[in-house]
This record gives sequence, C-alpha cells and structure tokens, in this order.
Amino acid sequence: MKIQLVPATDYEQVHQLRDYSFPSKYEGTRRDDFQYWMENSTTIGAYDHQKLVGQLLVLPLNITVQGVSYEMGGIGFVSTYPEFRNQGITKNLMIRSLEEMRKNHQYISVLAPFSVSFYRHFGWELFFDKLHYSIPAESFPQYGNRIDKMKRFSFEWIDEATFLEVQQFHNEQALRNNGGMQRDASWWKRIARREPDCHFAAYFDGETILGYIRYKIKNLTFTIQDFVTKDMQAEQAMWRFITSHKSSVHTIEGDTSTASHFGFYFEQPQFKKEVSQDVMVRIVDVFAFLKKYSWSKLNASLYLYIQDTFAPWNEKLFHINKNGEIGIIEESLIDKKHILSLPITIFSAMIVGYLSIRETLLFAKHSIDEETEEKWKNAINYDPPTFYEYF
Repeated sequence: MKIQLVPATDYEQVHQLRDYSFPSKYEGTRRDDFQYWMENSTTIGAYDHQKLVGQLLVLPLNITVQGVSYEMGGIGFVSTYPEFRNQGITKNLMIRSLEEMRKNHQYISVLAPFSVSFYRHFGWELFFDKLHYSIPAESFPQYGNRIDKMKRFSFEWIDEATFLEVQQFHNEQALRNNGGMQRDASWWKRIARREPDCHFAAYFDGETILGYIRYKIKNLTFTIQDFVTKDMQAEQAMWRFITSHKSSVHTIEGDTSTASHFGFYFEQPQFKKEVSQDVMVRIVDVFAFLKKYSWSKLNASLYLYIQDTFAPWNEKLFHINKNGEIGIIEESLIDKKHILSLPITIFSAMIVGYLSIRETLLFAKHSIDEETEEKWKNAINYDPPTFYEYF
C-alpha cells in the first residue's frame, strides 16, 4: 500500500471514493465545490497499485487562538473502500497528514469526527461545546418595537456593497472571538454553492455595520446559520428582526456556545436546548505553535513535556521563559514536580482555552506543585472557543 499526494490525473477517483463513502452523491454546484477544494487542498491518497482505495483532504483554513490567527489544516472527507478497511490505511493517512501540515506551516488542525475515540487515538481532542436551541413561538424574545436600520439580501438577490461589509465585519469579529475562522472569498463561494437559498440581514448604526445574521425560513421554522454581532445593542436588534417573522414562523432554531449563557436576557428561557460536541482540535507542531501564542501573564519560566505517539517531533521538554521565548532542554535538568507533562490531546484542549489548568491536571491524571500550577493558571487564557464551520 502506497501513501502519496493525489495527482490531478486521479481526481475522478477521488470523486468516486467520496460518493461511495458518504450518504449522498455530490452533483451540480456541490460537486463543483468539492472539485475546487480537492484541487486547492492537500489531497492524500492510499493506493493499491494504481487504484485509489483511501483518502483524506487537508483544507487550507485558519483559526483564531487567543487573538492570534493561525493557519489551520481542516481534515475532511476521510474515507476508505470497505474491502480495504482494517489494514491500517487511515492510520497511515493521518500520519502523512500531520507531516504535510507541519511542512505547510499549519500548526493546528480541526476536524469533525465520526467517532471521537477514533480521532482521539491520533491526537485530536474536543474543544467546543455547541448548544442547539429550538425556541417555540410563546418563548420568542421580546426586545420592544424599536425601528432598526436593517439591510436584507440573499445570494439570489445579492447586494454586493452590503455583502462586502458583511464579509469584512465577519473577519473582524473572527479575530476578536477565540476559535473564530476568517472567511475568504473561496469560503463564501463554498457557502453559496452549498446553501444558495439562504438570506442575510445586516444591522447598521448609521453607516457602521454592527451585526448580521444568515438564515433560512422553511416549514414554519426560522433557522439561524450565522449570528455575529459586536455588542448587546446589535444582538437585540437582530432578535427584533428575527421575531418580526412571528406571523409566518412557529419556531426559531440555531446554534451557540454553552459558555454564552444563551437565553439569560429572555423572559421565557426554558425552551429546548441540546448540547453536542462535534469538532476536535490538535496542535500539529507544539514548538512552532507556542512561538506565536499570546500568553496571558508570564512571571517565571514554565516547563512543558508533550507525549505524542503520531508526531514524534513534539515529544520534547519545552522551556518557556518569562519573555515568551521557547526553547528545548534536557529532561534531566529540571525537577519533575515543576514539569507539566501532558498528552497532545489534553494539551491541545488546554492551549486553545477549552480546559482550565485545574481541569487539565484532572483529565491528564497529572500533578505538579502548587507554585507551578499557579504559574500556568496565570499564563494560560481560559476562554472557551467557538467554532461553527463545517468541512
């Protein structure tokens, strides 16, 4: 079995394997979209002679971690023909993907797992608790009858100027929100290809955009796909717009973070909410990632040891000095009680802000002295990320 980058001459085989392995066959604009990302991603294949029997794509994306934008490898379309399963193909594809991401300066990776335990084995870990809400008409939020300045458009009836403002606003907020992903023109085209019938509403204070939503209305349900606002004023304006549809919709649905205290300002917040954990994160190159990391407060040196079976370049003792400079030292030089020793899974969840230091030590079944724990607590920003993109 040979693992290699897929040449353009084999792209039709990639389509065939994807269509066989996933519930629905891509046709029309969805096929065009997949073709684009196949051509512009790191497409890795497993070959039995000349036949493509396994594959994955690493999409060239980005993610904000504590105010810093990182190039991110989005793992998607992992698939193997059934007659070739249980032969270590996916394992070898995942290992090659880590090597390629490191080479391409994608020091962090995100994926949507079909099985959490499966991808946890390869070093990915949960990092976002998504809250899906379903609000019945009797619980619609009430924020008065103020007249707000809204601009509405859709992909079908596009308002180019307003759409450009929405795109710029989205990216500005993505840099402010931990876990946010900036969308370039190709990603917006992907959304348009996959969801051509969605609508937009943007809220303005004078000439300044302060928020927008992307949504669908179908079967008496108002489904919110994007809800991005700068402040509470904009958030309330968006809810006034949404609930102005109450004569034609019976339910409002959408997703947010469990950390958002969703519904806190609603008069009737006791409606259906469900939590899901459907994205995972992994640090691909710890040294390179930490060189860019935005530390909260460094008063003294920190020592970090990483356990990482599938990316051996990470299995080192890292020294972080009070200036944030990263070095690699010998383990024998430091008392073990001062070393934070973590598997790559737990470290990844901690460093992006999903786990506090206390939770990190609990899940890693690791102990350090109180002084060292306090240093890490001061250094790391505990700020649960939000990540809503799909690939």
